Amino acid sequence: MAYDSDQPSYKHENETKVRLDDEYEAALVSLAKVHRTRKAVLAREALESWIDGMREELKRNSRVA
Repeated sequence: MAYDSDQPSYKHENETKVRLDDEYEAALVSLAKVHRTRKAVLAREALESWIDGMREELKRNSRVA
């Protein structure tokens, strides 16, 4: 079956792989259990939050300059 460009685009379709030290992997697994979510979801949310923070910082710095 050919790719149908009329199909809806999924919000989280891009995959990025990371390698974590044992310490961070264990923390991610533990936090995922506490928040009752998958570790991939928690990792995505943490990364998105960090990126949003960096964007805001860049905006603030560009206004100062």
